[in-house]
Amino acid sequence: MEELEIKKYGGVDLGKSSVQFSIYFEGREEMTEESFPIPPESRQDYIAAGIELVKKYMEVNRHAWSEFSDVNFVLEDASETNRDRLRNLLVDDFRGFQEVKIITRFRAFAEYVFHQERIIWDRNTLLLDYHDHRLRYILIDQLRRSRQKAYHAVEKEINLDEYHIVEGAPDQDQNFGQMMKRFLVKHPANIIFLTGEGFEGDWMKKTLSYLCAGRRVFLGQNLYANGACLLGVHSIELMDEGMILLDGPEMVYHTVGVVTAEAGKPQYLPITSIGREWYNTRGSVDIILDKSQRVEFFYHNTKENEMEGAVCEVTDLPKRPPKTTRIRIEVSFTSQTEGVILLTDLGFGEMFPATGKIIVFPFSLVS
Repeated sequence: MEELEIKKYGGVDLGKSSVQFSIYFEGREEMTEESFPIPPESRQDYIAAGIELVKKYMEVNRHAWSEFSDVNFVLEDASETNRDRLRNLLVDDFRGFQEVKIITRFRAFAEYVFHQERIIWDRNTLLLDYHDHRLRYILIDQLRRSRQKAYHAVEKEINLDEYHIVEGAPDQDQNFGQMMKRFLVKHPANIIFLTGEGFEGDWMKKTLSYLCAGRRVFLGQNLYANGACLLGVHSIELMDEGMILLDGPEMVYHTVGVVTAEAGKPQYLPITSIGREWYNTRGSVDIILDKSQRVEFFYHNTKENEMEGAVCEVTDLPKRPPKTTRIRIEVSFTSQTEGVILLTDLGFGEMFPATGKIIVFPFSLVS
């Protein structure tokens, strides 16, 4: 009997003070977690330092990037400069078998939550990330509590100075606990995750006692790396269906689509979906032109539930009868609210050969 193939998926979270590396073994349903502190003298280029630490670990444990079915990287600061820096560092390692895939920590946490059992994400979920004297939170709550539920996630920062919270001070636990009491009155949560070096040590006795009262609380440093790792295993159905709105920097909340006929009735067909960073949002579809020789696009703002449209005229193609021109539509974003649509003439079989002509149709969305 042949041994079952064990697929590996990797997730790497590159932080400014440490790097987290998670590996998921699909056949064994097992996750390994590693954490490596970045020396203070190497933090100016923490991306290069973090990658070097991961490579050393892989070398010692005889791992190779080419053995992974999928790898996703998380950046604490996912700016374009940092994304380019990471890709340049890995271009030789990944050349020929997969691209360097990069996501934000916001997306990574959402991926982690919605890859868990339903009891975790079926109620309001909160992440508190406390490090470098800053407290950031991600709150995932339900927009609708009907049978087909929709979810909204937001990422914000709490000003600790407003609550007189000073790390190491005698009243840190007292003040932090009071802050969380006020916060949870306005933003109820049933599941709470804690991450970041700020939660290390034994200072938060009163705070932890309050947080655990009637709630489930988890503490872990590999949440982002785990989420990136699980992203490679399979996509989230709710996200593919546009039922999870990630309302934060870099995230797309518009869908780009066309109207098609379904059983004789017009129906909106999304080409792209929400819930991803703009630089990870793209899609394609093939359509058949009717006699109008034009394509009407619709941009759905899922945040405000508003729709706007635009018409692209398909010109300079050979004269063909109606419904004998097949067009491939490819959509990609160039920012959170801007992008470009490419329309390629595919013709229609041997009788109406393709010209390969490409029409470039840029778009700018009302945010």
